[in-house]
Amino acid sequence: MNRSSHRTPNRQAAHRPPQRGATVFRRYMLFFLIATGILGLYFWIAYLAPLEAGVADTAADPLTFMSEADAKRAASYSTIRDLLYFLGYFWEWGMLLWLMTSGYARTLSQGLKSLIAGVWLRFPIYIAGIAAALFALGLPLRLLSYAVARRYDVSTLSFGGWWRDQWVQFGVDYALLLAVGAVVFALARKGGTWWFRLWLLSIPFLVFMMFIRPVAIDPLFYKYERLSDPALEHAVLEMTAKAGVPAERVYEANYSEKTTAINAYVDGIGSTLRIVIWDTALQQLSAEEIVVLTAHEIGHYVKKHLQWSAVGGVVSMFFLLYIGNKAYRFALKRWRSFLFIRHPADWPGLPLLLLVVSVLTFLSTPITSAVSRNAELEADRYAYALTGDPAAAVTLYQKLAVSSRGTLHPPALTYWFRYTHPTLGDRIAEAQAYVRALP
Repeated sequence: MNRSSHRTPNRQAAHRPPQRGATVFRRYMLFFLIATGILGLYFWIAYLAPLEAGVADTAADPLTFMSEADAKRAASYSTIRDLLYFLGYFWEWGMLLWLMTSGYARTLSQGLKSLIAGVWLRFPIYIAGIAAALFALGLPLRLLSYAVARRYDVSTLSFGGWWRDQWVQFGVDYALLLAVGAVVFALARKGGTWWFRLWLLSIPFLVFMMFIRPVAIDPLFYKYERLSDPALEHAVLEMTAKAGVPAERVYEANYSEKTTAINAYVDGIGSTLRIVIWDTALQQLSAEEIVVLTAHEIGHYVKKHLQWSAVGGVVSMFFLLYIGNKAYRFALKRWRSFLFIRHPADWPGLPLLLLVVSVLTFLSTPITSAVSRNAELEADRYAYALTGDPAAAVTLYQKLAVSSRGTLHPPALTYWFRYTHPTLGDRIAEAQAYVRALP
């Protein structure tokens, strides 16, 4: 047998990992298409279903406060929005899988290694290459989401403003990925229980991020200032004083430049803890409704939900890293040949790490959402007790639905994964029950 006959099988073997990786990616994309069809059909049928008995002609019936055409439009928007939520995860997993199976992550790492000797210069460029690929691959779905929000008059943001926000978000994401990635690979190279040491480091990092987000990150997207209506400011400050919330912690933000939706939230920790009211709420709600909305956020402040959220984040991070480490090592052991990852600390393993984190985050969402709904219900009840005006809450919830083209009665899958608050229908029923209980 001549030499060429010996080399041919070796060449064929060398091409098997890429071919296997391409096969895996094609199969995943087939799953993506099938999942899109199944979920689309599910949401389409779910939003066509009639209201439950006892809801029709009540305050929780959309037709009592919006036209039939608006109700149908809200259902159509909710159908598309819910589908895009799930497709966002599936698309992200596909992107990360492609970065591995196509050899992009490996080629980028090896190419930079041959060009740049210094690891401190090479690593930031590698992270930039991964971040840029994810940005470009995810752009079509983000653009579709923006177009849908514009089509249904939920977004007021111009394309130029949207494009600017995309790049600002890219910069923030890159900085976080660079910082976290550097720590992860440095610990992984040392081996052992590197995930546990990473968890210990994540505790001050999570607290730090909660502290700086309101003052360093959020202002990149919105402008924050004191309440513009003096009479409303007096009413709000009187209520915050009654609840023991410092007056300087209440802000107005210019969300009307980007959306028609109504909201308020509490954010930060320690000296950066504050209540933020969207200016859309100030424009569309009555004074009584704004007071109830603010009282709800005061409830979060008083009940220390942000502090408990930080504790929950630390606990969930422990399990995320523990299970994630097991899943990462299992994937390396089983699919190392076509993932082009030789060691847990290899840079081409970054997409796999991100994939594991994304999948575990998705799977744990029903649990975190359920915990959040309990906190939101507690804040609702606090607001009713503080203001003594649950009737204003009913009209507030109705206006929340109108402004966001939202649904009062979402499908079960949407409720489990997307609803960090009780449904608007449930909140209306709760407020009405409180009204009936008043003397």
